[in-house]
Amino acid sequence: MLSYATEPANDELIETDLCIIGAGPAGITIAREFLGSGQRVCLLESGGRHPERAAQRLNRGQSVGYPVHLLHRSRIRAFGGTSRHWVPDSTWASRPLDPIDFEARPSVPYSGWPFDRAHLEPWYARVHSACDLGPYDYEADSWADGLRTPRLPLSGPEVETIVFQHAPGTFDGRYDELVRSPDVTLFLQAQVTDLVTDEDADRVERVEVRRDDGSRFFVGARLVVLAAGGIDNPRLLLLAHRARGRGLGNDHDLVGRFFTERLSARTGHVVTARPELVERAAFYDIHAARGTYAQGALRVADKVQRELGLLNCAFFILARPTSVTAEAIRSAATLTKGLARRPLLPGISRHLANVAMGVGHLASFALDRVRGGAGVLMLRAQCEPPPNPDSRVRLGSRRDRFGQHVAQVDWRPGTAARASIRASQETLDAALRASGIGHVEFLLGDERPPALFEGNYHHLGATRMHPDPRQGVVDADCLVHGVRNLYVAGSSVFPTYGCSNPTLTLLALALRLADHMKQRLAGPGMP
Repeated sequence: MLSYATEPANDELIETDLCIIGAGPAGITIAREFLGSGQRVCLLESGGRHPERAAQRLNRGQSVGYPVHLLHRSRIRAFGGTSRHWVPDSTWASRPLDPIDFEARPSVPYSGWPFDRAHLEPWYARVHSACDLGPYDYEADSWADGLRTPRLPLSGPEVETIVFQHAPGTFDGRYDELVRSPDVTLFLQAQVTDLVTDEDADRVERVEVRRDDGSRFFVGARLVVLAAGGIDNPRLLLLAHRARGRGLGNDHDLVGRFFTERLSARTGHVVTARPELVERAAFYDIHAARGTYAQGALRVADKVQRELGLLNCAFFILARPTSVTAEAIRSAATLTKGLARRPLLPGISRHLANVAMGVGHLASFALDRVRGGAGVLMLRAQCEPPPNPDSRVRLGSRRDRFGQHVAQVDWRPGTAARASIRASQETLDAALRASGIGHVEFLLGDERPPALFEGNYHHLGATRMHPDPRQGVVDADCLVHGVRNLYVAGSSVFPTYGCSNPTLTLLALALRLADHMKQRLAGPGMP
């Protein structure tokens, strides 16, 4: 059923079994699991059916530290959430986290999940069915076509080919299904401003929803789920500070800490020993396979990661014209991307100098784009950042139109990641040379000024999962420590991050959480 935040009377209390805050991929997935269950579900979305300027202004915030995407552009308040960035003709990348990502690794402080990769396998497989992905199979041998899309002939075990699947569409397509359901009430333009607890502050009694005219209504639920995204999940916990001065789940000052973005950057190129290998690299671009779309990438094997203490990193290799390797091209692209980030990029003057001195390279690149063809394999790294408690989301000094503090993001990727990516590239270079394929030029760190870590709108880690409340915000079931009926869904619960895109894993966790909450709601003694 569809409703709008303008419909309830002032101070009206709406009773429900489950209240989900945020109609993005995680919130929609959980709501769908309750269709036909007989449980009453209230799904609150601060935006509308489609993105609207007024709602997007609520995403404005402050950024300090390393340059991060403008907050009102990297997130979308509308049904479907930030998946609305995936335009109808595009796809989203799907791959599970690797087994090593769940391990407590001595070389990665604060690493380790409360369970291993095998534990999530059933929910990973269910996501494939629910989201019209291809088969739940990520073995490279199953996807390579020896004639049309062969893999690179790597001879040793140090570097492996991995596979990402690409699913079409967005979660916007779930709208009609939910609004037709008698079990789900979808409230649009419903801005949550507080989580009101009982006297002991160990249970959320009401969710406060405010409207532009200053009036409000409340949702009272047996269980509440924060599914508002990797920045607004911690922000809403910090804003709920009436009963607990630091906010909910924040007795140990952990809410908002460990925030990060995916480390994504251009990191040199491969010069092939045999020119035909450039033309035969189609497996490593997005291509049709097995009734869906797939893309290969290269990754240092787990055994080598453990031996060298490396962070998990995938290298995408794309056939491009040789002119793209010029520093003027990299600097021009960096300056363009920097316009959508705050704070301002360091090294702007040096980038401008690279562009000015490389006018001829710019002209060659423009001509190559018209002519087509490729001469090198460009490398793009997608690396996990190390967990950093000083990288965080706080409440900013500015306020939105509801009088609420905006988010302040202080992203600190640190220096260890650059060294790890370079060491991974050196391992890749050795493997390519040993296999007679070619070699890597312009490793990360050779460029001046340093390459920009771009991020991919992957907001991670700021309500991390750990069974010990002194080390995490939520427990292994995603229940906020110290609050009996408040859960968190989404990639903000990831303790470590892997090199895979987070959507498949956050959806698997959402299905797992839905199963857990069904059992709680059906169990005896549940208030």
